[in-house]
Amino acid sequence: MGILVRDQKIERQVRELAKRDGLTLQGAIGMAVERELACRAEKQTTEATRWAQEIMAGSPVVDEGMTHRETSRRL
Repeated sequence: MGILVRDQKIERQVRELAKRDGLTLQGAIGMAVERELACRAEKQTTEATRWAQEIMAGSPVVDEGMTHRETSRRL
């Protein structure tokens, strides 16, 4: 399946990327798409982690982080 790039700016950018990295045009497009997908996946993971941390921060502390043995020694 072919891809037709009609935007001259995008074509120039793809050609520049290919030239800089010694890639074919297809390789440059593939690399750019892989990077973007990885970036989006990382962003999604970061946002999910941040959300989970916010939820946990709002939860009450059940104990002081002590095991049952440590707790019984305090008594």
